[in-house]
Amino acid sequence: MLYDNRAFEVLIIRPQFMSEGEVAVADEATEESSILETPSIAEVDEENFETLASLQEALKKSRWNVFMFLGIALLMFAFALFPMPMDADFEYGAAQKDIGFVWGPSLGGEDFMDVPYEVTVGVDRLPATTENTTLEIYVLQIDDCTDTEIISEAQSTARLTNSHEYQYDFVKLPVEGKEYIFDFNLDMAQYCLNAKVVYDNGEVVDPSNTNLKVTGKLWPNQVIAGVPGLFFLGLSSFAFIGAQKVGKKVKSLLEDDKITEEQIVLEDARKQKISQGPSGPPKPVVGPGGSPQPVSGPSGAPKSVTPSSGPANVASTPAESQRSGPPLASSPQDSPQENSAEGQESSIFEDAGNGYYYRKMDDGSYEQTIYVKDQSGQYIPHES
Repeated sequence: MLYDNRAFEVLIIRPQFMSEGEVAVADEATEESSILETPSIAEVDEENFETLASLQEALKKSRWNVFMFLGIALLMFAFALFPMPMDADFEYGAAQKDIGFVWGPSLGGEDFMDVPYEVTVGVDRLPATTENTTLEIYVLQIDDCTDTEIISEAQSTARLTNSHEYQYDFVKLPVEGKEYIFDFNLDMAQYCLNAKVVYDNGEVVDPSNTNLKVTGKLWPNQVIAGVPGLFFLGLSSFAFIGAQKVGKKVKSLLEDDKITEEQIVLEDARKQKISQGPSGPPKPVVGPGGSPQPVSGPSGAPKSVTPSSGPANVASTPAESQRSGPPLASSPQDSPQENSAEGQESSIFEDAGNGYYYRKMDDGSYEQTIYVKDQSGQYIPHES
C-alpha cells in the first residue's frame, strides 16, 4: 500500500517515540514514495539524449573557438615577426638611408617597447693602408636626412654621449670580405642611417677604393601585434582545455561498455532528487502543554436502589421489556459517539508521548489523525 510522505511528518518529527514496527512501516512508505517519484527509463533516455546532444554542440563550439583564436594568434605573430627589409646605397665614401617614420607604442627613452632595428654591413673592399680605420654606424633621429650640417652635429653628439635619440656603434679595424651586424632599438620617430669607414682623425677613407654593402631589417609591428597575439594564444589555450573537458563527458556517455543503461537511469534519477530537494521542514503540531489531566471517579461505592413496593410475586423485568410500542429512536447526537466507540473498540491506540495517540487499524496501517484523551477516557481527534 502506498503512502504520501506528508502523512508521516509527525513520525519523522518524533522518531524516539516510535516502535520498531512503526519505523519499519514509515521506511517502507518512504521507499515506495521514492519509487513513484523515480522517472521511467524512457524519460531518462530522452533526457540523456538531450544531454548528449547539448554536450556535442558545446564540444563543436569549443573546437571552433580553439581554431579561431589560434588562427588570430598566428596572424598576429606573422605581422609581429615579419621584418621590413631595406638597403642603403654606398656613395661618396658613405652609405646613407632615409629610414622614414618608425611607428610603435614606444615612448621617449629606452624601454621594452622599442622597435628593433638590425643593420648588416658587408665590407666588400678596403684600401691598403697602414693607419687604423674604424667602421662607424649612425642611426640619427632627425627629420631631414639631406641636411649635412645637422647630420654632422648629430654624429658628434652620438660619439660623445650615450644618447637614445642619436645612436652610434663602431668596429675597430674592419676586415675586408667580412660582415658585421649591429642592433639598435628605436622610438617612434623619423630616423636616418649613415655608415662609413674613417681614420682615427675622422677623415673618410678613400671612397674610390672602398665599398660597403649595407642592409637593414625593421620590426615596427613586434609590440603592436605581438601583445594581442599572446592574448589570443591564451584564449585558444583556455578554449582547448574546455573542449577537452567536454570531450571527456561525451566520450563517457558514448562508451556503452563502461556506462550501462541502468546506471544512466539511476544517475539521472539521483540528480533529479537532488535538484528537487525537500519541499520544506515538517510543520510542528501544537499539543497540550502537559500530561493529560487525571479523570476523577466516584468517591465511594454506588448506592443501592430499593425497589418500589409492589406485588411480591411479580418478577422484576428489565425496563426495556416493559415498554410498550415501538422502540425509541436514538438521537442523532449519540450515533457518532456510538460509532466512534465501536471503531475504537476494534482499533489500537498507541501512545506517542506528551498526551498524543496514534490509531492503528486492523490492517496494520495508521489513521492520519492524532488523538488525545478527554476527561472521560475517550480518544478524540486532536484539534490544533
